[in-house]
Amino acid sequence: MDCGGSAGAKLELKSGDKVDRAVFNAIPIPAFVVDDDAQILDMNQAAADFCAQDLQGAYLHRAGDVLNCIHAKDVPEGCGRGPSCNKCVIRNSVKRFFEGHPVNRARMKMNFLPVAEQKAKVLLITTNNIRSKGERVALLIVEDVTANEELEQALRRSEQLAVTGRMVATIAHEFNTPLDSLNNLIYLLRKEPGLGQSALQLLESADSEVARLAQISRQTLAPHRGARLPVATRLHDLLDEVVGVFERKLELAKIDVRRTYRGEEELTLHPTELRQVFTNLIANAIDAMESGGTLDLSVEKANESEVVIQVRDSGCGIPPENLNSIFELFFTTKGEKGSGIGLWVIKGIVEKLGGTIEVESSTIGQTGTCFSLSFPATSSVS
Repeated sequence: MDCGGSAGAKLELKSGDKVDRAVFNAIPIPAFVVDDDAQILDMNQAAADFCAQDLQGAYLHRAGDVLNCIHAKDVPEGCGRGPSCNKCVIRNSVKRFFEGHPVNRARMKMNFLPVAEQKAKVLLITTNNIRSKGERVALLIVEDVTANEELEQALRRSEQLAVTGRMVATIAHEFNTPLDSLNNLIYLLRKEPGLGQSALQLLESADSEVARLAQISRQTLAPHRGARLPVATRLHDLLDEVVGVFERKLELAKIDVRRTYRGEEELTLHPTELRQVFTNLIANAIDAMESGGTLDLSVEKANESEVVIQVRDSGCGIPPENLNSIFELFFTTKGEKGSGIGLWVIKGIVEKLGGTIEVESSTIGQTGTCFSLSFPATSSVS
């Protein structure tokens, strides 16, 4: 086998055929030729690009060393000699192949050394047969399926959230029956003769709390009562409705809400979708103000053809280097707490409704973030 990595090199097989280097390099996914110790004898250009190595530099190095596997540095001897290497999918795939097992295909999570802040990748490893003259070699295909894995996790989280939402809606619906009974009992008690002033005041308080419970129930059910057809929706009413859901959380976080509603602006749309946008933006604003602050909400007609809604917080702000990425799928600055889906979904909904979304933020001086939503004043979405 010629492993020189030059443009004219060919893989010489047992049959005497030769595979042109150009053909090998044309394979769009990383492909390695390895021996029974997972030592690299050859690789294509896609593999070199994936490992950030030149074709010559990787020759006779083990796969884990070239892939920057963090476990390859556990011991001075490198890849295959560390305490974690006996569990390595690459090594076990190669081992099974040379033991005579059929094509092996398995997933592994490759932990990289902190080179250019690379994160762990999910790799799909396939070991296949390549018969080379006089050598025991295998073809190792490495596919990066990290994005697919993240998408599957996001879908699972979305399904869990959907199930939780349906459960909450069911509970809220069932909650209404005893609330109606309580209302009737309070009404009957008020009619009882001989009740003193203090007893009547207690009934007033009970009536107020029951009304508050009923409001919470209505707000909980609102997202699940989507209108079948677009309806004229007052924007400030919808904003206030969402703020009501977060009322207790805002109070505990010591966040003041300031409203600037100029006019009675309406859009004809499905309110459930815009409610989801407001809910995500306000939830993010609360998360950004861990030490309290101010949440400013405004609705105004910028001109005859455009309505602008702004959600502004006085939180920590978004670093400038992240501003261009916040609407990307799976991008999050919240670590394990964030899914990286919320703002991506928001952008999709706003654009579906014919609008645009922009963000301004500052992390120095007067910190905070402002999301501006713009919609055609005559917006009517079917």
